[in-house]
Amino acid sequence: MEFEFSVDENETPPPSGFDLGHIDVRGSDGSVNSRDRGPGGAVMIYLTVTLLLDGLRTFLAGKARSYESTAVDSSFSLTFTRSRDGVIATSCRGSLVDRSSAAGVAAAVHAAAKRFADTHLEQLPSDDAGREDLEHSLAEFSRFMKRLR
Repeated sequence: MEFEFSVDENETPPPSGFDLGHIDVRGSDGSVNSRDRGPGGAVMIYLTVTLLLDGLRTFLAGKARSYESTAVDSSFSLTFTRSRDGVIATSCRGSLVDRSSAAGVAAAVHAAAKRFADTHLEQLPSDDAGREDLEHSLAEFSRFMKRLR
């Protein structure tokens, strides 16, 4: 499974934690992206990655059977469903994208969020709320990943 987060090419300077962007997800059973939603498919990418990290961490650490992560300012969403054997099915609008272990899903989201942050966070002002939230969520998810191993 692989996630990719990107800032929309049409964003005008200066960069902001409220910038729009896209999510791409490729899995064993298919692929989806926020661009497929048409012109309104762009998401507030920094805030959406933050929500995905926080929500997925809570879901994977808990016992809930499913978790839906809806992008900020978009109708794009991903649903994560835990089967009895612990496998996490990831779907979008009812279409299966992937079936992976909890550790596999966590690693894929974490790696993509880290790549995104390494590439884009330095472009935001240090006091930008979107930057601060993503930095905090990424740090929390990194600690969670260490416990998951």
